[in-house]
Amino acid sequence: MRAAKAVLVAYFVGELVRSKGLTYGLLSLAVWLSLFTGPTLLFAGGEAAGSLAARILLGMAVFLAYSTATWDWAMLLRWLMQLGVLEYVVASGSPLLSHYLGTVPVSIAWYLIALGIAYAIVSAFVGPPKVVLVDPLALVVGVSTLLLVLMAYSFLLGGTMLAAGTVGPVVEFIGWILPIATGGLVPLAAMPRPLQIVACLTPFSYPAELLRYSLGVSTSVLGPGATAVIGVAYSVAFFAASYAYLGHQVKRMLKEGVRTVALF
Repeated sequence: MRAAKAVLVAYFVGELVRSKGLTYGLLSLAVWLSLFTGPTLLFAGGEAAGSLAARILLGMAVFLAYSTATWDWAMLLRWLMQLGVLEYVVASGSPLLSHYLGTVPVSIAWYLIALGIAYAIVSAFVGPPKVVLVDPLALVVGVSTLLLVLMAYSFLLGGTMLAAGTVGPVVEFIGWILPIATGGLVPLAAMPRPLQIVACLTPFSYPAELLRYSLGVSTSVLGPGATAVIGVAYSVAFFAASYAYLGHQVKRMLKEGVRTVALF
């Protein structure tokens, strides 16, 4: 816990305060979300403003969650590699998980601020989102499985960074294309049947489906019960496999040395 606290303080001071990352990041985020919301209205059809706003907001929430896992959690290892201290951290016996956990409080605070900006933009462009809590248990399961999937995803990216020194193709596919194509922005019920099948083969679709169902945004293609059971099993398996992969790459790094790091 001391290591996690030290990482939290260093990250907050270095990345958000001294570099003014909070100010510049929120300004750029507001512009990006505005550009995202505008074209979406062209395909709204006759959907009610409140329902459309809720669907857009939830899509933004899922996408922002994956962005947080990518740029805060997964790129933490890249940061340590660039500073030239990763091997010392591992050799000291400090678990990498503590460094991930150290960034979580800042990431959650950043995420909540970003979500507030998204809510304001959607309300201004479309109208106040109409969100109704239909199933509290499904909401809890959806949030829990989403966190597991996000952490597993960051482990996968981190392990890839250790293995090759870059995660460009992995980020493009898993970070952007796969969550969007598997229900991250659009409910599975609104997708073509072949794409629904592909989405159900990945762990990314189940948390988003549970969140939409629990908040009354859309129905679940597989039903809430089956979605919850499969989602929990899939997210736990994904987490375990990704954590094992990261551990394997750490052991490999200790034998072969640290790769030259690059983002793309």
